[in-house]
Amino acid sequence: MRKTESRLPAGVDATGLGESVVTADGRCALVSFITAPLATGRANTYVVFVTDAALAGAVESFEWSFAEGSDAPVVVTTPGGEASFAPTRECYLGIGVRLLDGGAAEQATLALTQQVRAPNAALEQLIANAANQPGPGCGNPDVLRELVNDHNPYYLNVTLSTPEAGDGFKRFLYSQVYDGALKRDSSARAELLAQVADSLNTGSPDFISASAPGLGVAGVRLSLAAMLLPPNGIPYTELETTTAANASGDEELRAKLAALSEDDRIDLFNRARFPKSNIVLCGRLIEALRNKLFSGVSFDDVLTKMSGTMAEWIVLNYTRGPLRRP
Repeated sequence: MRKTESRLPAGVDATGLGESVVTADGRCALVSFITAPLATGRANTYVVFVTDAALAGAVESFEWSFAEGSDAPVVVTTPGGEASFAPTRECYLGIGVRLLDGGAAEQATLALTQQVRAPNAALEQLIANAANQPGPGCGNPDVLRELVNDHNPYYLNVTLSTPEAGDGFKRFLYSQVYDGALKRDSSARAELLAQVADSLNTGSPDFISASAPGLGVAGVRLSLAAMLLPPNGIPYTELETTTAANASGDEELRAKLAALSEDDRIDLFNRARFPKSNIVLCGRLIEALRNKLFSGVSFDDVLTKMSGTMAEWIVLNYTRGPLRRP
């Protein structure tokens, strides 16, 4: 078992990460990146957490089966507790995973069933209409397909810690998730997550370097989360705006991040790893930044007042900050 799948984040159960199932004895859990219904042709990632030390010590491999309806299952064996699958047709997809010891004896098993539907028809029509008509388009089609088909329930269900009137927060959160998905496609995001996982599990690459990019669909920076959100493992530190000084200060913050306990770093990674908790983190971070920078100002006003400069400053702090005002 890898360290990154040996514990769930403190204060977060499996349902806080995604659609999930837990064994009756609570020793392990299966978490799906995407909550059903899934869309045909879109790959989904599944992760097994083994939180029982004795079981974790016995498991050597994972045998996955993916059965579309009554079809014969596709069977894949992985050394780690992670696998991906893209359903090809509308059906009920059965996902099973057997946790095996070194002699291929079953130590535990988990199963999940998810409905698979066609991609969102209204979105496909919108994309087709935009392609056939002159003038501005409807945005990046690949990003829109990901957000609408995969992550729609996640960003729609994030709420402010202190509720306020208007839909400014929802619009701001959506824009951040859209920008994150536009900046890096799913394969590039998976590669960055794999590098941080390797750093935590094997020590290579070094954690300071691996944790530099924003992670997951919303591009969450682990150092920013450690500063602004409980348990606030890093003191709040403002960075310079100039490129060289900002890069140097950010590296110092990541060195402090690397000095946190291994459990704290694994928890931060897993919260950023899964789209559901990643988008929740994004929402918490933009709320915390709004409270720091423009206390008492609603998100509706953040988006509309001063020609949107408040929103731009929050975004800049999200991607490069916290920043010292010039």
